[in-house]
Amino acid sequence: MDKINAIITNNPVGGVKYASINAGISSGKSIKLKPLYTGLCGTDRAEVSGSLSFTYNPPDQDYIVLGHEAVCQVIDVGPNVYGIKEGDVVVPVVRRAGQCVNCRIGRPDNCSDGENDIREAGVRGINGFMQDYFYDDIKNVIKINDKSMVKVATLTEPTKNVMKGFDVFDSVSKRTLFENEDSTYLNKNCVIIGTGGEAFLYAFMAREYRMNVFLTNRHDIGDYKKKIIDTIHAKFYDYTKEKMSNKIDLLIDTSGDPEAIIKFTEQLNFNGVLILFGTNGKAPAWQISGELINYIVERNITVSGSVDGAKKHYLKAVEYLEKWNYSENSVIKNLITGEFKPEDIGIFNKKPADEIKSVIKWY
Repeated sequence: MDKINAIITNNPVGGVKYASINAGISSGKSIKLKPLYTGLCGTDRAEVSGSLSFTYNPPDQDYIVLGHEAVCQVIDVGPNVYGIKEGDVVVPVVRRAGQCVNCRIGRPDNCSDGENDIREAGVRGINGFMQDYFYDDIKNVIKINDKSMVKVATLTEPTKNVMKGFDVFDSVSKRTLFENEDSTYLNKNCVIIGTGGEAFLYAFMAREYRMNVFLTNRHDIGDYKKKIIDTIHAKFYDYTKEKMSNKIDLLIDTSGDPEAIIKFTEQLNFNGVLILFGTNGKAPAWQISGELINYIVERNITVSGSVDGAKKHYLKAVEYLEKWNYSENSVIKNLITGEFKPEDIGIFNKKPADEIKSVIKWY
């Protein structure tokens, strides 16, 4: 059996290695893919640190190949495959359908099979994309038509999470008249907790809704991030030093920090919406008071979790990434702040200064 190089961990224990493993086999899968770039995110680092108890290795393996953000080149196509050819650039989807009703209608992002049945490449039960090559099914990839988008397309997976998050917002905000009297979201305040890659992508999308957009954190950020925030006409503030002067209409958390979430929930407006996206299994517990429950109930505040996205969200992500790539002076490219080699596994344990999105180049 052929040997290939891959970046692996042992879920849910953790650790990270750049190692030689047995290459996968096609087993009837229709295309062979070579990663061009893979993105590194908080989930990968949480796996390496052993912080995600719900993660698990593929059956009969004592490791899992990391990586759920990737853009790949098709290097071989099986028989009777149409719409994809050798040399095409594609993005593989992460979550794979199980047997529940949501999975059967193309919504594995809303899988109800239970934690031990959810399969996510590089996270739960399926090897990820940080390897020299792998095989997949054509139904699990999204084609990137604009090849000038290759590196930016690494952001497709995290952007699809944003598309799902705003789908959730669109649904739950309809329980009231969330819009202004003029049918717009102008002067509605959207606060995003966190200043990582997902936070910036949420900010890009919130600007599409023409809301006032604020990114916030418990510490100051460098000039590089501030410049991007200025370019997209958003604002930043350190919430340990400042407080929103107006109530928050839409609150999006990318931190998974209970203390921060509770702090900002107390600033939500009547009929406000809180979207919980960030996860942090090692964040310290924080008490919820009866007064906060009263606040949420009496103001008709909606709290909703959002994870992953369906294939339609990947398609929408590509659409918006293309738009952003050709507007705002291509500032979307500046979200990729570091490029590394596969053997540079130290980045899994130590985040580079001012990182927004680090990527690994495989060619």
